[in-house]
Amino acid sequence: MEIERLLLIMSFSIAVFSALFCSILLLIRLFWNKDEFIKRVIILLISGYIVEIIYVITIFFYNFDKDTFIQTKPVNFLTMLLLPVMFYHLIFKITRLRTAEQFSFWHYVLPLSLAAGYGLWFALTPWSILLLMDAKDIQWIAGYKGFIFFDYSRFYIRLILSLIYLGLAANRVIRYRKEIVQYSSNMEETSLAWLYQIFGVLFLVIPFPVLYYFIGSEVYTKFVGLVVPLLFILLLNVTTCYHIFRQNFILLTEDIIADRLSEQEKESREPLSHEVVSKYMDVKKPYLDPNLKITDLITAFGTNRTYLSSFINTTYGLNFSMYINRYRLEEFQRLKELPENKMADEEELVYLAGFRSHQSFKRSEKILKSAVNAGPNQ
Repeated sequence: MEIERLLLIMSFSIAVFSALFCSILLLIRLFWNKDEFIKRVIILLISGYIVEIIYVITIFFYNFDKDTFIQTKPVNFLTMLLLPVMFYHLIFKITRLRTAEQFSFWHYVLPLSLAAGYGLWFALTPWSILLLMDAKDIQWIAGYKGFIFFDYSRFYIRLILSLIYLGLAANRVIRYRKEIVQYSSNMEETSLAWLYQIFGVLFLVIPFPVLYYFIGSEVYTKFVGLVVPLLFILLLNVTTCYHIFRQNFILLTEDIIADRLSEQEKESREPLSHEVVSKYMDVKKPYLDPNLKITDLITAFGTNRTYLSSFINTTYGLNFSMYINRYRLEEFQRLKELPENKMADEEELVYLAGFRSHQSFKRSEKILKSAVNAGPNQ
């Protein structure tokens, strides 16, 4: 029994302290960063960690101090409803492609309304009735059947809300990946591959609390319903914090100034053509910038990003990401063949060619090999 108790306490501790540690790291990043968009993402994630900590503490009370848990039930309900919405809000922010696209705070109305209604109902219910309500065995009491039914439905409301917002978040990521390759050359960031780990863990976490209601052994119930999910929470905290801290995503917004070039400015530039684009790429070598975006080129070509993206697709049969990485691969081969680089480390040449990482280099190589006649005509 003592080992079980110690295991539970350790599980709750690592979940809470991982969220605290990640919050501190992100606060440091917040003070360093000057980009307002990144700051908002960090603030949202820190807020999510705070809500998560409160949620975990209420579950701790459920296992170690039932009276305190009963008193904090409305808080527990509020936090369990807010977390999936806040997760979707975070995904929305890091997958936004246009400045006009704004997150609707109406998403928070339903969880806040449900929690407020439950809290008011809870406050009007006698303490003696609240004490009789067990997590597994429903006891119908005359005059309070509506509240009892709603109280026992809390978990299922949370489950449905979680699945809905997980689906919305997944849909955002899929749509983002289809569009972002037209605007950014950084395959490591455009793929958002790290989000798949988070989605995978979330899909694993959701079923575990359900098993609590169907497993007889209390020891096994606590292990499956608490210890395992709490370890998953640790993984979620660390993974999300790491990638947000490193900014392994692209916040792409429209370059309004460049998109509104005057007709006089446009007329002073050469018409967009294969020769003009190829000459600029060969002379200026913008692809050596690992964070190159299409908005970095539209001023040079006197056009907007939509037209430039369409031109690259039509002329070269490649999206912007593949087009730029084709140049980087060619630059890598050129550097590799230089006599002075005969003994150079491949990873060093990868960075010199404009790739952000060796992984990005390998991914680009694989994708471009499957492209049909991809790349500019030299």
